[in-house]
Amino acid sequence: MAEGSLRLVSFGGLGEFGLNALALEYSGRLLLVDAGMMVPSAELPGVDMVVPDFQYLAEHADRVEGIVLTHGHEDHIGALAHAVTAAPAPVFGGRLTLGLAQRRLRERAVSADLRPVVPGQVIERGPFRIHPVSVAHSTFDSYALIIETPAGTVAVSGDFKLASDAREQERTDVASLAAWGERGVLALLSDSTNVERPGYTPAEDAVLPAFEEVFARAPGRILVTCFATALPRIQRIADLAAAHGRRLAFVGRRLTENADVAMDLGLLSIPAGQLVSPQTAASLAPDKTVYVVSGSQGEPLSALSLVAVGEHRELAVSPGDVVVHSARVIPGSERAVARLFDHLCRRGCEVVHGGLALVHVSGHGGRADLSEMIRLLRPRHLVPIHGEHRLLVQHGRLAVQAGVAPEHVHILDNGQCLRFHGSEAQLDGHVPAGRVLIDRGGLDEVDEVVVRDRRHLSWNGIVVPVIVIEKETGDVGAPPEIVTRGLVDADNSGAFVEDAARLVLETLGARTPEERQDPGLTRERVRLELRRYLRKRTQRRPLVVPVIMEV
Repeated sequence: MAEGSLRLVSFGGLGEFGLNALALEYSGRLLLVDAGMMVPSAELPGVDMVVPDFQYLAEHADRVEGIVLTHGHEDHIGALAHAVTAAPAPVFGGRLTLGLAQRRLRERAVSADLRPVVPGQVIERGPFRIHPVSVAHSTFDSYALIIETPAGTVAVSGDFKLASDAREQERTDVASLAAWGERGVLALLSDSTNVERPGYTPAEDAVLPAFEEVFARAPGRILVTCFATALPRIQRIADLAAAHGRRLAFVGRRLTENADVAMDLGLLSIPAGQLVSPQTAASLAPDKTVYVVSGSQGEPLSALSLVAVGEHRELAVSPGDVVVHSARVIPGSERAVARLFDHLCRRGCEVVHGGLALVHVSGHGGRADLSEMIRLLRPRHLVPIHGEHRLLVQHGRLAVQAGVAPEHVHILDNGQCLRFHGSEAQLDGHVPAGRVLIDRGGLDEVDEVVVRDRRHLSWNGIVVPVIVIEKETGDVGAPPEIVTRGLVDADNSGAFVEDAARLVLETLGARTPEERQDPGLTRERVRLELRRYLRKRTQRRPLVVPVIMEV
């Protein structure tokens, strides 16, 4: 890189949702902003998570001045363990962000030098002076970053909305952003998530009327499901529970952990005696309880999915209970969420979701928010980030309408580098920026070739239970057949296969009425029970692919 110039290097987050990670490079010194993960798709069997390829970071580890986190969502902090392993450097972020990050690091036995910062504080690292600025988002301690360099000032929006009518502590600090705009901003790297939504995104309090209506009339339990980091919303639910004489319980490991971190930091306030365990809540009258439950996307083993089919150990629902789905449905989860709603309705619950009432608002700004951010900062250059390619293009068009010169809008792909020299910018080569697949347990990397092979034959073998089900009744139509490849020797497979078939038959007999009518739930139950058995019997983790044949 030329002396006196600034280079932007993106490792992820361009043309996709998740994997948010980019670096600024000046005179050989590097600053990493965010280190996010992506949840794997169904086409990646045996993969626990996807993280950016930090090869470039590792090759220049001694040049990395620090890692700065904008907020605590997994798509911004989930790959932190891999980033600090590649380049051990101090990590800066808000108190909540680092509190959540610390738990993720411990899970992977990785240590890091975590340094909490607050708005107004200046972080000086080599040629970089970083100024955190508070922005409104769906979790606390969310920051935009103003990064001063000798080549000019770069603004990174983070995930944001303006929320000018929000509670004071939940608004974007518009005055600070405008002041930086007056001083001059070379480039703005801005969130593109909601660029296709018109207008401004409402503040969190917009959900209160719909929640008030539910709390005023619900005759039984109230269950609210939302993202585990939606702490501002959880605070409102806690306040409503107290106002209506209901006790509050958290159900779901990650949700409970996040709430504990926020309460320890004083960011989530729940009066003494108001928060109870799920076991204690179960002993109270249904109309005296509120549960915040994980599993808003209908994940098969999430707390709410287990509740919906009567399989949760600590929480059962009954007619008269109201379930509030207070989250957006992530693309690809539509069918799972629809099944979840169906099962809850079969149990007599009323389901209130975003199609019926305003029970969810996004944490990302709409087109008006994005235009206003450009107006406040008045950047010479705009680089759209955080979104699929069409969203980046739409954001670029919006920027031109807001006054940015078309030649100063830069639509990049992961790995592409953009060099700023003076007031101009141009493409400047590529760096490795692929995806690294992490095996179950979150510790081992998996090659793409191996993942492709797993679609046919897991590296630990494959087991295919073939199950015939009568479509009308859900009854078993024939004894299960177990097909294995690459797992046991043919000479020793007889007893093993017989035991596995017997286990599958017992599992099918123990299904709930909902599972008997839902081949997807049956498939998942058989997969889990057979996988446990195989691990105990063989000390291996084969790929289990149940085949359900309806006749």
